Amino acid sequence: MERIEVTTKPNGAGRNWLEVGAFEVDSLGRKQWVKKNVPHQETKLTVDRQYSARGETIDWIVLIPEDYLLTIVKVTYDRLNPKDLEVLWEPGGSNQPEDSRENKKKRAFELAAGNEELTSLLKELLGD
Repeated sequence: MERIEVTTKPNGAGRNWLEVGAFEVDSLGRKQWVKKNVPHQETKLTVDRQYSARGETIDWIVLIPEDYLLTIVKVTYDRLNPKDLEVLWEPGGSNQPEDSRENKKKRAFELAAGNEELTSLLKELLGD
């Protein structure tokens, strides 16, 4: 399970909240956000919400299963920027750097150095 920790501000200027949904492309090729639910009502997510002492902020901890199919975004609303979306989690994506796969491949070849059979097997499996 992946874990997200985020703080939202439910009231006032610059308020924000979390939504669960998906990005869909319309007939004109524009990417549109389609809200499906909110995290604390989504049965597949494990959610813990802690309100601040005066109720000004909410600290969220969201546990996401590996097979979860929807995207989680933080929606920010204020007068200058009516609806700004920040993607917190996407299915199939990871929060790790893109080069982590390359680093892992490089490390595997370093460990296999000196063993021709293992090196050739890695090359065959990884396509290097």
